Amino acid sequence: MFRIKSIVERLLLGVIASLLAVMVVLMLWQVFTRYVLSTPALFTEETLRFMMIWTALLGTAYCFGTRKHLALELLPSICPPRARRLLGIVNALITIGFAVITMFFGGLRASNSAMEQYSPIMQIPIGLVYLVLPISAVLIVVLLAIEIVGLATGTGQTDPDPQETM
Repeated sequence: MFRIKSIVERLLLGVIASLLAVMVVLMLWQVFTRYVLSTPALFTEETLRFMMIWTALLGTAYCFGTRKHLALELLPSICPPRARRLLGIVNALITIGFAVITMFFGGLRASNSAMEQYSPIMQIPIGLVYLVLPISAVLIVVLLAIEIVGLATGTGQTDPDPQETM
């Protein structure tokens, strides 16, 4: 099960890195066409905006999976290991609840309602951009469910490695 988590995290990191690399190339192309050719490429601004949304939300899923998101660690750090595991499970369940209710169902609803609205330049359905919400929610749920299993069985990480946070 932890192997699946590792594979999903590596795939997410690869997708995020690829999106970021494409964004850099598109930004350079935008600058080149605007200042050198004096005819800006119109599609780049819209594409960059959509890619930034996807990168941010997929990055959120990655951060939850690798426990690199912002977290208040005072309470877990003063608790005994068993209470720390329980806090980790409760925290993960609350996050899963938010991801399912807000990101998955809300994202599906937003995506469906925006499928007939098209972007001004590329003419793609805005609902496709919003699809990243339910996709990220599913990834968050999968990664946190595996973490909950690890915490419940005692094989999971109860707090981040202090060396990694520095």
